[in-house]
Amino acid sequence: MKRIIKIMALAPVMFLLNSCEGTEPDKTTPSAPDNGSEELTPPEEIKSSNVFVVDMFSTLQDEGEFFSIRSVDSAAQHISSQSGKKPLVYMFDRADFTVGKSHPFNKLSYSINIYQLFAQQEATRETTTKGTAMATLYPINVYDGIAQEGAYMSGLTISAPLSTSTPICIYTTKISSLDQMKQIYQSRSKKLLDNGVIVGLVDNSVKADVVKYTQQTMSLRAATYGSGDTKLDVLVVVPPAYVCRGIESGKTVNLPYYRVKIEKWM
Repeated sequence: MKRIIKIMALAPVMFLLNSCEGTEPDKTTPSAPDNGSEELTPPEEIKSSNVFVVDMFSTLQDEGEFFSIRSVDSAAQHISSQSGKKPLVYMFDRADFTVGKSHPFNKLSYSINIYQLFAQQEATRETTTKGTAMATLYPINVYDGIAQEGAYMSGLTISAPLSTSTPICIYTTKISSLDQMKQIYQSRSKKLLDNGVIVGLVDNSVKADVVKYTQQTMSLRAATYGSGDTKLDVLVVVPPAYVCRGIESGKTVNLPYYRVKIEKWM
C-alpha cells in the first residue's frame, strides 16, 4: 500500500506524518506574477486586518535534527507568549520523525494543546523521515499533501481571522530541484492559484530557477530570504490575490526563526 501520510493518535491532538547573522541578508523582493496584468499589482498601502503571519523555525543549513540540541520547551514558550497578531502556523524544519522514538512535539501537544501536522520532506531512510513539524492553535478543517516523483508537500486548511473569516491552505515543502516545483505545479496548480500559500525552503543552488518558474509558468508571486552563507532560503509562494509583505529574522533562546507576513489584498 502506498503510504503518503502516517497517522498516530495523540490526546488531545492528531499528529500526521505525510537570525541571519554575519552577512547582509540576500532578499528577493516580493514580486507580481509575470503575466502582464497591471490590475493584479497590489497597492502599497497595507490593510493590517487582512495580514496573517507564519513563523518558520530553521537554521537554513539542513544540518541535522532541529531539536537534538534545542529544547521543545523553548518552542512552547515562544508559541504561548505571542500576543497581538499571533502566527497562524508555526513550522519547525528538520523536526524529524524516527520510528520507535517519541516525537518532540508529543510533549508540546500535552503542554499547550496545539494541533499538529508532520510534513515529510523526502523518502523515508531506514527508520528516520526528514520533515517539518507544523503547529497551529486554530482547528484544522482539511489536511492535504502530495508525495510523487520526489516532490513532497503537505498543508492544512484553517479559517484565518482576517477582515472576514477566510479559509487558507498553508503548505510547506523543501525544494532542492526545479523538477520538484514542476511536480507541485502539476498536482496543485488550481489550489495554489486560489487559496493555497507555500511557506517552505529552497536550496540556494536552484533558487533563481525556481523563482523564475513560479512567476512565469505558475503565474504566482514568490519571495525568498536567506544569506550568502546559508544552504537554504525561506521560500514564500502566494496566489495573485495575496502578497508577501515581509520576512524578518528572529530568535527565541537558541531557536532561530523567520516571521513571514502575508496579505490577502483582493
